[in-house]
Amino acid sequence: MMVRWLKIFSGTILLLFAAVWASTQTQSRPEVLAKIKAKYVGSKICFECHHDVAKVWAQVQHSQWMLDEKLPEHLRGCEACHGPGGLHVIQRPGNIVAWAKLTPVQQSEICLQCHKAVTAEKWKSSPHGSGKPHTPSCTTCHEVHQPVNNRWMLKDRASQLCLKCHNDIPARARVGQHHPVSGQASKCAACHDSHDGSIPGMLKEPVMKLCERCHELKDVKPKDHTPEFVKEHGKKFKPTNRRCISCHGRNGCQECHGIEMPHPQGFAVKHGEPAMNIPQVCSRCHQRDYCNKCHESAPPSSHDAEDYAVKGHADEYQKRAAAYCALCHQRSFCAQCHQGKPNLLRTIPE
Repeated sequence: MMVRWLKIFSGTILLLFAAVWASTQTQSRPEVLAKIKAKYVGSKICFECHHDVAKVWAQVQHSQWMLDEKLPEHLRGCEACHGPGGLHVIQRPGNIVAWAKLTPVQQSEICLQCHKAVTAEKWKSSPHGSGKPHTPSCTTCHEVHQPVNNRWMLKDRASQLCLKCHNDIPARARVGQHHPVSGQASKCAACHDSHDGSIPGMLKEPVMKLCERCHELKDVKPKDHTPEFVKEHGKKFKPTNRRCISCHGRNGCQECHGIEMPHPQGFAVKHGEPAMNIPQVCSRCHQRDYCNKCHESAPPSSHDAEDYAVKGHADEYQKRAAAYCALCHQRSFCAQCHQGKPNLLRTIPE
């Protein structure tokens, strides 16, 4: 009886493993290929007519990878990209995928069948893979049919390919709006990943981390970034300023200030909540006299409680911490009543 159950159990496990293995082998084909209802005939049949293309393609590494007999038929040879050729052989022309008629999105979906290192999620999150007008496909940069002298089957040197579309970059670099693009360490691919849009700007890392790969930040700080600049920069620069973005990124203001900057429309009537929850953020830019323009004659509503002077202010101090009280009150104000509590007074900023 025990032997019988062991056989059943072993058989069940084998079936489960087989199902899992089969699921890993089944890959959904791009719609443009799947809609051709024909049989796969193999690349040798293709070569009988397209022998000129075959001779050239044989010199490309791509052909050696794609003709591997271990690949499933829908990912093998010519038919991996052009679809099953059974009907095309009998009823040509037509009944085959002609790449010249495909959109960039359709072309890239075919490439992504095999090139799993470039995930569809990363590619589609990038401006390159967005599907908007004038966006590239994989074959805009990569040559799949003819031998080339560049790595990764690139049609030209990587930076030269980038500049064909991004031709404003050299001029921007000359006026300090972009990192210089001359020299080996300044190539586009040093900072940008052309296949991944998960970080804004298609950067390989957040912008300041990229800078630290090559630079000590103290050595590359602009000359006008003096201590006085820190106080005044908000009046001169905005998050849309390309010079600021080139180092600090599009979210640089918020990352430094800890709050949405510049303050959105209507913030003046809603600032009470962040002032209570993160008062230290407010005090980075605003001095007491700035707040007192409004609050000297109109203190927070919590101050209206009958017992606020006796008890309520202590509860609020415990809840909000000293930084909140210090937005309006100096240590000398608190000392009027708390002269005998030096430890308490030391928690209140001057």
